[in-house]
Amino acid sequence: MKKIYLARHATTHYPKQNQQDRDRPLTEKGLNEARWLGKKISDASPSIIITSSAVRAMETSAVIKKTLDLGIELKSFPELYLAAPQIIYKTLIELSDQHTTIVLVGHNPGLSQFLFDISGPNSEDTAFQRIYGGLPPAGYGILKSTSTVWAEMTKENTKLKHIYFPGE
Repeated sequence: MKKIYLARHATTHYPKQNQQDRDRPLTEKGLNEARWLGKKISDASPSIIITSSAVRAMETSAVIKKTLDLGIELKSFPELYLAAPQIIYKTLIELSDQHTTIVLVGHNPGLSQFLFDISGPNSEDTAFQRIYGGLPPAGYGILKSTSTVWAEMTKENTKLKHIYFPGE
């Protein structure tokens, strides 16, 4: 069985003049949200955190890792920056099957669309309805798949268990 905690990066500063979008850091509120994410995910015991290479996603991931206080791997994927659902899926199916529970930190609209696309018919109705509005900063969804192999994860064997918004 595979389990994914799919999180949107936490709240960021507005871009400064001549600052690239991918270089925007977290605000103080964002740092608190990232700590909240880590605490919410703490029971999951993920073996790896995979993240976009954008500063805000990397900072969110680093805070989650520190909050979890586990010797888990943190791996950055430049292709996850503003990734479409197909790129998110491609990144997941290329993971080692030794990883059964992971955290993925990325961006909207791709994350929300991926959650919508991969959530099968047995998904929780309330969670499924919540993704229509998109994940807010630091929002996350929990996906469970009966597949034991990442490459075999499909809509038919994957369900959305819950969507959490910051502070819940």
